[in-house]
Amino acid sequence: MNASITLDRAPLGTPLVIWSTHPDAVVARRLSRFGVRRGARLTVVQKLVAGGRVVSVGGGRLALDAGVLAGVAVAPEASAA
Repeated sequence: MNASITLDRAPLGTPLVIWSTHPDAVVARRLSRFGVRRGARLTVVQKLVAGGRVVSVGGGRLALDAGVLAGVAVAPEASAA
């Protein structure tokens, strides 16, 4: 069962798995270069003022704006299996 939500609604500190990437192919390719791709594990570590978030992925941290976050679907790690 898919219990996915968009990354902009994901809770802080919860281990997540990316269920689907951004629908815009150009944005999806750019995110992929930073490790944000289907099946990758990440955690939202900080909320930013304008709706953005800082995520921990692949041993690094990445700041994403609200528009990008709304296009990435994630699921808690346990329900993604």
